[in-house]
Amino acid sequence: MIASEFAARAAGLVEHVVQTQLPALREAAELVAGSIAGGGVLQAFGTGHSRIVTLELAGRAGGLVPVGMLAVKDLVMFGGEDPAAILDPAYERESGLAERIYALARPRPEDVFLIVSNSGLNAAVVEMAQLARERGHGLVAITSLAHTRSAAARSTGGPRLADLADVVIDNGAPEGDAAIELTPGVRIGAVSSLTGVLAAQILTELVCRRLLELGQQPPVYVSANLAAGDAHNRMILERYRDRVRPIEP
Repeated sequence: MIASEFAARAAGLVEHVVQTQLPALREAAELVAGSIAGGGVLQAFGTGHSRIVTLELAGRAGGLVPVGMLAVKDLVMFGGEDPAAILDPAYERESGLAERIYALARPRPEDVFLIVSNSGLNAAVVEMAQLARERGHGLVAITSLAHTRSAAARSTGGPRLADLADVVIDNGAPEGDAAIELTPGVRIGAVSSLTGVLAAQILTELVCRRLLELGQQPPVYVSANLAAGDAHNRMILERYRDRVRPIEP
């Protein structure tokens, strides 16, 4: 059997998150649970592959119902933007996107934001973080501190996501995300999605446990592939009508 270096690195990074990030995850859970207990929702935003982590939080069986997934594609789906405009992979670097996405989502003051970005430096995520701070929302970041603090990171001349958040959860990814050097200059094995999803699920658990401590039943989805799922989910979603958009199939 051929050994997998990625499997070994992945196991180590899972241990890293569990051993080093639980205090930050507990602090984030306190913010999110307080928001939900007060009628707010968690607004989760990411671009590129960071959307994987936000999708893990939104519309997920066993996950919290009051989670809104914000994305660049909202400009097309809800804002009338030409689809061709958002297909450039560098579009997330454009200034002004965050304000338009924020306006389409119509967050309330009691909402908390969770922004996911491995690098933490592109304009869309930084400006969304600035908007969240300016408008009084609690702000949690999932990012790579190794990348955002690296001298090799692309320079933007401005703050990074980690500089703006109330709580920073380090995903443990190396600079550039790819964790395995096959030969000089050839790296593979991106890890930020793996550790980001782990952090998202730990956060969900801690939020639900905190809501129970506050005397509230956690509002969570049941799988739509179970017989009771559709009726259960419709009932809870009614409480968040016009606050949480459905996730497209």
